[in-house]
Amino acid sequence: MGMGVYVHIPFCARKCSYCDFCTVQYDSELVDEYHRSLKREIEMYSISDTVETLYFGGGSPSLYPVELLNDLLMHLNSSLKMEIEEATIEANPWELERERLQEWRKLGFSRVSVGVQSSEKSILDICNRPAPSDLIERLVMCREMFDNLNLDFILGLPGDTEGNVRANLELISAIGPDHVSYYVFDSDHETELMGRVHDAIIEMPDPEILEGLHDLLLESLGKMGYKRYEISSWSTDNRECLHNLKYWRNEEYLGFGLSAGGHFDEKRYVNTDDLHSYEELIGRNLKPVREFSRNTTIQELFETLFMGLRLTEGVDLSRKRYPEELLDLLISRIRLYLGEYISSDSKVVVLNEIGMDVSRSIFQKLLDIKEEIEIAFST
Repeated sequence: MGMGVYVHIPFCARKCSYCDFCTVQYDSELVDEYHRSLKREIEMYSISDTVETLYFGGGSPSLYPVELLNDLLMHLNSSLKMEIEEATIEANPWELERERLQEWRKLGFSRVSVGVQSSEKSILDICNRPAPSDLIERLVMCREMFDNLNLDFILGLPGDTEGNVRANLELISAIGPDHVSYYVFDSDHETELMGRVHDAIIEMPDPEILEGLHDLLLESLGKMGYKRYEISSWSTDNRECLHNLKYWRNEEYLGFGLSAGGHFDEKRYVNTDDLHSYEELIGRNLKPVREFSRNTTIQELFETLFMGLRLTEGVDLSRKRYPEELLDLLISRIRLYLGEYISSDSKVVVLNEIGMDVSRSIFQKLLDIKEEIEIAFST
């Protein structure tokens, strides 16, 4: 089974107020310096496995100069064994220009993921995320040029209403993307937007209203022919995101760039999110890793559960070799504490519809089960 590669391009024209990702204000000199460091980091990894999926995320990879994208792709091809089935680039609507789209296709990108977030201007204004007035025309052009298109939306931003959600659904219907990601806004992170909420400058939508809007999304996307295959992801015609499936199935991938992470040989790492430290460490021929761990069998098992239970296919625990005694105890505890939310057929564990909607509380309960199992196997 092949690996995935994620490349983080942190540069943005502006910082959206809801964003907690690692971003840097776009500056051509910083871009050039980062590009050189990124190539050197790629050279630090020697992997024999084939790379099947490639994902350029950010930040705003769509801002990255085409010639630098080309140079990075050539460098990846010369450094790793690349047999790409899917190559994704994240894009802001502003960068959806015909010449740029043509260049991405020539470079080999087969999938574009566009961060729409909302079709409502007042919501985007709150988020410091202006959209072009010809948004629909740009999306139609992208739809015509790429046969694998994802649109990203966020549910629950300040000002979100049923009317806004229906407008987003109408946009989805009009464009006809192959894939839709509709995330529920995570208010747990310290962002500019949440600072304004805490200061009572703006208000979040009522949770009960959001539950109704989420039900509307599930019903409407289903009627439009989209199949929900992950908590926040829908696709048509078997167009699931192959790269993201590697994360959710806890398969192996490398991450390059600021704040990027990787998972291989039951090891996990996360790079520094400080640009100066990133470049300084690479300048000393050191991997720019901030966190590194070698997973125990129990840790690997629970990471597989945490990621895989996001999928409607669930987790097939027989795919990997875990001790029978460990699996028996795990499944007995899952049935005891989470039985009403999970269907377990032998070693396949799947969230039911209720479980999908309360997944955060389920994942918290899994942490308690993990602690119990670690104690049991430490004696």
